[in-house]
Amino acid sequence: MMDEFELTDQQKAFQTLAREFAERHIKPIAAEIDRMEVKMGLPNFPWDMLREAHKIGLKTIAFPMEYGGMAADHLTQVIITDELAYVDATCAKTISQCWKQPQYIIHFGTKDQRDRFLGAMRDEPTYMMAGAITEPDYGSDNMLPYEEPEGGLKLSVKRKGDGYVLNGVKHFIALGGAASLYIVRGRTDKTVSVRKGTGRFLVPKDTPGFSVTAQHDKIGFRAYPNGQLAFEDVYVPKENLLGGKENYDMSGGPLAGWNELELAATAMGIARAAFEAALDYAKQRVQGGKTIIEHQAVAGLLADMYMDLQAGRSLVWQTARIFSSGRRDTKMSMASARFATKVVLKITTDALTIFGGMGVMKELPLEKYVRDTMIFTHLADGPARQVKAGNLLMRPE
Repeated sequence: MMDEFELTDQQKAFQTLAREFAERHIKPIAAEIDRMEVKMGLPNFPWDMLREAHKIGLKTIAFPMEYGGMAADHLTQVIITDELAYVDATCAKTISQCWKQPQYIIHFGTKDQRDRFLGAMRDEPTYMMAGAITEPDYGSDNMLPYEEPEGGLKLSVKRKGDGYVLNGVKHFIALGGAASLYIVRGRTDKTVSVRKGTGRFLVPKDTPGFSVTAQHDKIGFRAYPNGQLAFEDVYVPKENLLGGKENYDMSGGPLAGWNELELAATAMGIARAAFEAALDYAKQRVQGGKTIIEHQAVAGLLADMYMDLQAGRSLVWQTARIFSSGRRDTKMSMASARFATKVVLKITTDALTIFGGMGVMKELPLEKYVRDTMIFTHLADGPARQVKAGNLLMRPE
């Protein structure tokens, strides 16, 4: 579906690369890492898959060419994400996170920071970056238009000599415990809003005072770790202040909207897998003397699923094309995330209905699709709130 979405020969080649990679290195491990126990040390993390992705350049494909990448545009990233998430969302998120977090350093970092940290990710097979924003008491108010000084994150940042000392806790941090570098957002000025009074600090995992204190056990995306991070008098030299600026508003520019678009692409990959599984099953399962796809109720359900799938994928891919052209249409990216996360919930649960009793059995992947989809009820929270608040139409580009 949509393979002929006016793709270039290079994009078709990347699509084939991702499809073959997923079949060879993700599909054989997807069920196993999903069912393994989640605990400190990350025994279920797909390290070998990551190493293979590094070998073929997939991990750094969105990097500039001077840092070993292919400068893949947004549509190319969506195409690859779709193929990976079709097989397993957790592995897809692990790889797309490798494209997303480094963008802060690519676009806002100093040359020294780009050389050190992008170079490390280029050269080291298991090197990854994680963004650390969310705290136990502060989540979506870091992104909503709440301008009061008391709102938002509270991780303390104090000047000390030629550097800074960080104290506080972060939680629900994606790749927490697996990443080698943490891009930590801390409060540099508590007299102004979180948007104006924060800086980002580059904290390697072996920095004294930094520790991962918990790994969250989730219903879905189980091999995609979310950890709790503790900062106890963590000293960060000034060379690791991102961009060399304490109060650096990085909310717009080249990164605006990509979080939502990546989320939407992952959701639609799962939706496609669930729909195709249900369609194949309906063509084989016989009840009442004929295959169940010949029963009107099932045929109608599949038709609705197909329409939602095509509408969602068209919206996501068209938004990616807009971004790839150099424009940042945050209204479209927010709409894509909101629509895609609604659609994937509906498609996976409808697919479960078509499978009947077999749908809830672990012998088949349907129950995993549903569990992974449940994660989007949280991940879509930001776009949902902004859409419902009217910010989708009021927000400036």
